[in-house]
Amino acid sequence: MLTVRAPATSANLGPGYDCLSLALDVANVVQAWPAEDGVHVEVTGEGAGLLPTDQRNEVYRALSVVYQLRGEPPPPLRMRCHNVIPPARGLGSSSAARASGLLLGNRLLGDPLSTEELFALGAEMEGHPDNIAACFFGGVQVCVTGSRGLEHARVPVTVPLAATVYIPDFPMDTHTARGLLPTEVSIQTAVYNISRASLFVAALATGRADLLRTATEDAIHQPPRSTIFPALPILVEAAVEAGAYGAFLSGAGSSVLALVDPGRAERVGAAMEAAATRACVPGRVVQTEIGEHGASVE
Repeated sequence: MLTVRAPATSANLGPGYDCLSLALDVANVVQAWPAEDGVHVEVTGEGAGLLPTDQRNEVYRALSVVYQLRGEPPPPLRMRCHNVIPPARGLGSSSAARASGLLLGNRLLGDPLSTEELFALGAEMEGHPDNIAACFFGGVQVCVTGSRGLEHARVPVTVPLAATVYIPDFPMDTHTARGLLPTEVSIQTAVYNISRASLFVAALATGRADLLRTATEDAIHQPPRSTIFPALPILVEAAVEAGAYGAFLSGAGSSVLALVDPGRAERVGAAMEAAATRACVPGRVVQTEIGEHGASVE
């Protein structure tokens, strides 16, 4: 039996659209073992009863990509997916599934591909590299697609940080959320986000948590997404007023993540929950930390 752990992730982190991400200290676990024929998937936890349980399952689809790349047919398998990452909530459920499948396929073939090569395959499947970067490599990641392909670097976090996440009961489809975004922005808007994304990296690297409130502001993707999630600014404001360093829409939503001092996490979570109740946004609070480790197979 092979076992894969793949962490939840949060992308954008406010101003770093499609280039900043972090891993969280909660993970999906996939177990796989040989089958005589076919593909048989058991899904427990989040997504049970909704996610495919045959060869259409995203974990197996990603596994098949590695086999196809090597010119071999994917094998019959039994898999058990225990999911703690809710789908369509901006916490990287698809990245976790794809990273799990890529690692499984690679291990079953004798690990012919490096983690960097698997990362490139995952980014191609995702259509953007931010979540999959944090999922594979852990911590806080900056990733860029350029003339030399995908490049990424880990940001040192020199201040104690916890993550308080409010997860609404309703999903937000990533494709729909991306369709709301402008195709062009003004130079003023571009500078607004570039300066804050840069400040975010500097704040973490130098221990300047006091800068994170400004450094998590965004003018590109959160305002248009607020049109389908009007409570977003209310939840962000509630988190900051309760003592969070900064708060933002996690990925394409619908989760809202606050970066907090560990000693203030419970207070911030309670404030977000109260604000969500007033705004008629049912959901739950999850308390976690930045995940230091990326996906792994054993």
